[in-house]
Parts: sequence; structure tokens; C-alpha cells
Amino acid sequence: MVKQVPFPQSCSLNGRQSEHYYRDTFVCQVTLKELNAIKVYHSIFAYLPVPIQITLKIRNSVVKHIGFSSAGTELALELEDIEEGKQAGFLVYEKVTSEEIIASASEENMDMWIAVQRTAPNEYAISTLVNLKTKMGRAYMALIKPFHKIVARYCIQHALKTGRI
Repeated sequence: MVKQVPFPQSCSLNGRQSEHYYRDTFVCQVTLKELNAIKVYHSIFAYLPVPIQITLKIRNSVVKHIGFSSAGTELALELEDIEEGKQAGFLVYEKVTSEEIIASASEENMDMWIAVQRTAPNEYAISTLVNLKTKMGRAYMALIKPFHKIVARYCIQHALKTGRI
């Protein structure tokens, strides 16, 4: 089960929010043993469902005309290649530990972070923080916020349903 919860106080992203920001957190109970934050991140973001990949491609083809970066749909490296400083698509791994992994991206309109953090023995929080730097960034976020919540939940549920976490 995936549910939205308040942003965890223990998340390393706390305190990074600017005047205009968006953040959310979804938690899930994992069923597999021997998982850590890195494996959970990889299990969600390296296997984006096809409908989400298509949606991202459409999004990219539209937003590149209004000043946003239009990166590919790659959000994770191979599991053994994930380490601090490496880049996966438009994301750079800032922090990589068994307890928490943070990937980030920065562009003219916004800065974005994704964090996966172990919050209990079999529970992980998947958090997003977006600092909105321009009016265009704020307008964009207002438009996509409902879709973001659906996509985030769907990707986590997909990883659970397919037995990766």
C-alpha cells in the first residue's frame, strides 16, 4: 500500500526549501528482505512503467518550447553504478547511503530533489522537493501538481506490484 504522508523531519532535504516550493512524500511497506534505500530507488526509478515513459516524452516535447529542460526518461543508472556525483539522465546523485539516497536536478525555473529514505525496518519514504525559482516555474508546478501525485503513487505501486520492492 502506498499512502501520502507529511514530509519526514528526518529527511536530509528538510531546510532546503525556498520561499516558493512544493514537496510531498509517499510511504510504502516493502515486502522483500535485504532492501536498502539504493535498491528501493533503483526498483522504482529504473523501471518506469511504459505509460509514464510515454507521458514524460510528451511532456518533454511540450515544455522544451517554453524554457524548461527536456531531459530523457532515464532516472536511474544500473544498480552497481549508483554513487555520489554520478549522473542518470538529468539527475545527479547527491547522497547515496543504505539509509537514504538523494538525486537532484537544477534548471532556470526550478531545482528538484528526489529522496528515498528508510523510515522503519520495512518502510520507505519517497519524497520530492521542488524549489520554484520563477513565475513560469510556479505556473508549471500548479499545472502538473495533480498529475505528479498520480504518477508518483503509480510508479511506487508498480514497483510493489511487480515484486521489485
